[in-house]
Amino acid sequence: MKLTSLISNAKACFSLALLICFAAHTFAQDEPNYSLWPQRPAELEKARHLISKGELSEAIKLLQPLAAQATIIGKEARDIIGALRIQQILDPKSASIQKYTVRRGDSWIRMIKRMNCSQALVMQLNGLMDVPSLKPGETYLYQKLDIRIVINTLDKELRLYENDNFVCAYPILAMKDTGKRNFETKLKAEQCSATIYQKHYASTDKTLLLAAGGYIIDKHKSGTIYTPGFYLSRQHCNEIAMLVRPGASVYIIREKNSSTTPPTATNPAATPQS
Repeated sequence: MKLTSLISNAKACFSLALLICFAAHTFAQDEPNYSLWPQRPAELEKARHLISKGELSEAIKLLQPLAAQATIIGKEARDIIGALRIQQILDPKSASIQKYTVRRGDSWIRMIKRMNCSQALVMQLNGLMDVPSLKPGETYLYQKLDIRIVINTLDKELRLYENDNFVCAYPILAMKDTGKRNFETKLKAEQCSATIYQKHYASTDKTLLLAAGGYIIDKHKSGTIYTPGFYLSRQHCNEIAMLVRPGASVYIIREKNSSTTPPTATNPAATPQS
């Protein structure tokens, strides 16, 4: 009995020593692991104070540098920014909202292309369940969209950016992707079972088609993946269709340590390949 007790105590001491060594190593890293150490950057509390005062844009600007971190603090910053940016984009009273005056000969599709907006967002901002006939001189609210998509297959996350500023993120529930290298393409079209001229368009689930092939699509309830692409929840697919317009840049990350910005003439770090 005593021998068994001594062995158990020795194992416990050894485990405790390992835990102490692990904690010491963790705290010695250049970037603290906030999931183990309850220290929080002051920017988070300052941002929450700004939000309580209704100063959303200032809070977002303050949190943007944190959003790039791969730590739990980075995730918290992204969650806060995402909630605020969605609120700003969908708010018909937002400072970035513009008004379009209908011209003679306009159709809904032609008008929305001129707006550089998505069909779903125009309907949301104007409180429309179906589209009325257009009359010259009428005005409609819209938000000019210049949002790009970054699909990180390693983190299983789809993120939206406006220029280099983080907008929001969505978890990828499943994917069917055979590519090995980073690749840049564009959003070709929105697909659904109705056109904007049909009354049930607003309530119809949306799927996004990529120009290089593949989809951003609602994950089947059965869990079976048939179509090449990236599978998200139904709600997230519909939200992305509202926030991103056809023609938007899509950058697929498949290689470790890649930037969220695709190589360009000013950033020729690598050449994306399929």
